[in-house]
Amino acid sequence: MEETKNQERAQLDEYILNVTDQVLKGILLKLKNEIRKPDTPWEVIKPILRSLHENYRDKLNEILPLLLE
Repeated sequence: MEETKNQERAQLDEYILNVTDQVLKGILLKLKNEIRKPDTPWEVIKPILRSLHENYRDKLNEILPLLLE
């Protein structure tokens, strides 16, 4: 189980490393850092996801499977 979790984290990290748009990369790094904290409230994550949805909808559709795994 821990190995699977590490692989999923590695996939998200790799995706972020390959992003060339610096604004998008910043948003994704903020999201990644927040979701990896224990007990992060939804109120913190929701505006980050909203920003992705409004500005990078196509990219949000690409990363959602990585976030949900």
